[in-house]
Amino acid sequence: MKRLSILATMILIFSFAGGVTLSRAADQTINIMCWEGYADQAMIDAFKSVVKEKYKMEVDVKASYATGQEDFYKAAKDGSADLISPPADMAKTPRFNCFEKGKMILSEIEPQGLPNLENLLPFFKEDQSLTFEGKRYGVPYNCGPYGLAYNTAVVKTAPASWNVFWDASHAGNYTINNNFHKCNIWITALAMGYPYDHLFDIKRLDRKKIQEKLNVLVRNAKTLWDGEANADEFPGLDLATTWGFSVVKANQKGGAWKLAAPKEGGTAWIDYWCVTHAATGDKKKLCQEWINLQLSPRFQAVVVKQQGVSPVVTNVGDLVTPEEKVLFNVGNNDYFKTVAIWQVMSEETEKAFGEMWEEAKQLRK
Repeated sequence: MKRLSILATMILIFSFAGGVTLSRAADQTINIMCWEGYADQAMIDAFKSVVKEKYKMEVDVKASYATGQEDFYKAAKDGSADLISPPADMAKTPRFNCFEKGKMILSEIEPQGLPNLENLLPFFKEDQSLTFEGKRYGVPYNCGPYGLAYNTAVVKTAPASWNVFWDASHAGNYTINNNFHKCNIWITALAMGYPYDHLFDIKRLDRKKIQEKLNVLVRNAKTLWDGEANADEFPGLDLATTWGFSVVKANQKGGAWKLAAPKEGGTAWIDYWCVTHAATGDKKKLCQEWINLQLSPRFQAVVVKQQGVSPVVTNVGDLVTPEEKVLFNVGNNDYFKTVAIWQVMSEETEKAFGEMWEEAKQLRK
């Protein structure tokens, strides 16, 4: 028995010396709640290969797709997901609050397990959205606008203003988001001339006037989309609001869609990868391996080519075309300073925006 004990100890030491520092990963399943396209089969297969090569082990991955912030919060709170990919402002939004004392639902990131963090653009390194009491609880993954997309087969000149949605010629021929209704209130305010620093506070907006204009925007929309705009609808549309993903998909199906740059500017989200409280020990290490892989040049290029949005790193290099570099601001740190990054809003503002949206939707019935 003593010899067996000594032998077992020697084997354990040898295993650690060889770099295998996890327990049986075959017993591990990583559950991911993310936006569609953030954990496709190619990404999962690449992750499994990394784990197998690095740790000589197998791991299973199960991905579920969110349609709104509520899905991320619920999955993190009840522990049904180990990794989530929420927009940066979610964690500190009052109705979610992932940092409630005694009820922390996110796990602190350990930078030593994420060598690709070094390649973040300065803008994203400095972003404080997912820091709490001086500790990091998430890593930026990509960044994109609530964009104005137009069908070049119908709209021959790039729209210069968000006000194009209120042009009578496009009534009934555009789609806008439903479950991130705040974005529609922001573009309505921008169309009315409000500056960025007014957008996130109802006290700095004329609610009555914005409501009137919002009502028209919603009434004249052909459809309202949840999660992601339906690219299959795009052939019959003039305009759309989009995160960018649907433009890529529509064009892959033969469309000729582009993103405009309204003179009023626009808002932009940063999606993060976060490890939830459900992932501890070996599972947390594996989650960090997933995040590190997503920050690699290969998969940051995927952010451009498949998602139609901006990567957050400096080293994508020639994995994207010169045209893609310009269109998606690849490596352009200064660009991200020119858009209104989504901010945490007060409960009063959140409530007001919700009421405004529901009032506007009533006119569609």
